[in-house]
Amino acid sequence: MKSIQLKKIAASTLAATMLLAAASSAQAASVISGGFDVNVNLISACNVSTPGAMSLTYTALQTTAATASTPFVVTCVSGLPYTVAVSSPNTIDNAVNLSYSLAVIPPVGGGTGTGVAQNYSIDGTIAAGQTGTCTTANCMNTAATNKAHTVTVAY
Repeated sequence: MKSIQLKKIAASTLAATMLLAAASSAQAASVISGGFDVNVNLISACNVSTPGAMSLTYTALQTTAATASTPFVVTCVSGLPYTVAVSSPNTIDNAVNLSYSLAVIPPVGGGTGTGVAQNYSIDGTIAAGQTGTCTTANCMNTAATNKAHTVTVAY
């Protein structure tokens, strides 16, 4: 009788195990999955800070050039080539009749973006030996129509 009971217990255990395995297999069969890609579209760009006003002070007929500079920063996405330029780099101020030049420093004309801010400056120079035009002891070019300049970053 013990042998029959053991056989019944073994048969019950085997049936329960098979039922559990079948249930697990049925659950696993109802799970589906699918993969997908994430596409990222990066639009390349650069930012440039606006340089401050530059003030050049010059005494008529002085024997050395007058110089000044104003800093600015360019930040471009990593790997993006860019150029930096200043408008009207050689100008004759139409209010005080002095010729001056503007140059972007460093003078490499640009570079390749690193994602980190790159320091530049615009250097201005009034060459020595000019007389200019002034009817009083001190003249400012407040009436000049050509004193505004633009920094351009092309990429």
